Amino acid sequence: MRTFVNMVLLPLFLVYQIIIFFRNYFYDKKIFKSTKLPCKIISVGNITIGGTGKTPTVIAIAKFLQQHNKSVAILSRGYGRKSRGTQLVTDGLTNPTNYKLFGDEPILMANSLLRIPIIVDENRVRGGQFLIDNYHPEVIILDDGFQHRKIHRDVDIVLVNSNISKIANRIFSFSNFREPWTSLKRAHIILLTKSDIVPLSSKLQLKLEKFRLPLFKTNLSPAPYLLDNENNQIILDDVKGKTALLFSGIGDPESFIKTIQNLNINILDSINFSDHKNYSKSDIEKIRNTFKEINADIIITTEKDIIKISETDLPIYSIPIAMDTGKESYDKILQLID
Repeated sequence: MRTFVNMVLLPLFLVYQIIIFFRNYFYDKKIFKSTKLPCKIISVGNITIGGTGKTPTVIAIAKFLQQHNKSVAILSRGYGRKSRGTQLVTDGLTNPTNYKLFGDEPILMANSLLRIPIIVDENRVRGGQFLIDNYHPEVIILDDGFQHRKIHRDVDIVLVNSNISKIANRIFSFSNFREPWTSLKRAHIILLTKSDIVPLSSKLQLKLEKFRLPLFKTNLSPAPYLLDNENNQIILDDVKGKTALLFSGIGDPESFIKTIQNLNINILDSINFSDHKNYSKSDIEKIRNTFKEINADIIITTEKDIIKISETDLPIYSIPIAMDTGKESYDKILQLID
């Protein structure tokens, strides 16, 4: 079945790659123009389809810049949202809840950050100008911005998942790349994510080193507690040894499962939904039935997923995850924007 699907999709994939090639060529040759906004722009993106850890990386960089007295704002497309145009997710003080209006990742960023305005807009130039006109940031972090070349960026950070050899077969068995490897030459910094979960292969290491760019390994740091959908905490020590059902709708569920395994929680089963999954009643029933069948103690999901779970009597908890990019990478970012 997979072979048949790949044969059907291959022509579309090749056409897409041709379009991407010429689009990048025209930008590289200045035939297509990028708009420069009157502030520093840091783009956090990737060349693959999901699963690299962009959201926790954006949160980590925003907190770091804020700690260094930089006024920061975040600009996102708002993938999967049911709205169009410029939408204010938060002014930095409010806590939004309507993920359908803004997308799940902007909601997660808004809940994790304070005094940082967040905008979603499919037109990045328009959204960036809105932030400048209304909040006057020194730095705008462009979430998932590597392919959005209409806006000039001062720092291009590209994330590469250490687990890329496994996730590369998820969408297309021949590739899940948005752009070819050669596009990394546009980057200023490469962050190798989840390197504490998946050992870095020598093949991937050599491939990245060929670009002669600053390369930093990052680690996922789970919080010492779980949260329910009302932000009530359960200390991890209180759930060690308990049995759990996992579910998630993210780009790299294997890393999520591995993270929970490392917390000494006994995983009885896991359900992997599609990335950015909007959970229906039938999805909740599937989770409920599996939970009862395996007789687990608790259900664990991601921060991004629990946002989209309405009230339920199920014992569902999320595990907050932070991205540790390391002092050297932060110093390099400051060097590039100062």
